[in-house]
Amino acid sequence: MILATVGTHEDQFNRLLLELNRLVEAGDITERVVVQSGYCDADAPSVECHKQLPFDELQALMAEARIIITHGGPASIMQAMGHGKVPIVVPRQSKHGEHVDDHQCRFAEKMRERVLVVLDIQQLGVLIEEWDERVALLPATDFGPERAAQFSDKLDSLCRDLLS
Repeated sequence: MILATVGTHEDQFNRLLLELNRLVEAGDITERVVVQSGYCDADAPSVECHKQLPFDELQALMAEARIIITHGGPASIMQAMGHGKVPIVVPRQSKHGEHVDDHQCRFAEKMRERVLVVLDIQQLGVLIEEWDERVALLPATDFGPERAAQFSDKLDSLCRDLLS
């Protein structure tokens, strides 16, 4: 199963939802696709959409998923890593009306050695297809619950430094 989460930001993320639907309809994805779709308003009949999922349900789906696709929010990325998964990160982009600026793109670029990043949505299918091979190229210590906890501590420290 592939799980995609767009987070809770109030702007739509139709670009990701529509591409996943297209990949399923084209037969490029043959497994179940579950999407926590948030404020998306596009019609995607070939994927299983849930506007919002309770935290426990989302965590259970993350644990079950073969691949997790997430927007560029640090919490979503860290949740995926906390389940021992290397997520495919598709950052929201301001030019598509998905966020107020491109901070998710900048964050994803900083994480590129630990996650798989898709800036061009047309590359999502390739990354899904090559997920196993791409993940195998990353150091094993860069994902999993321990690494997620370390990164979370560092992120908290950076945030405290920025706010002080």
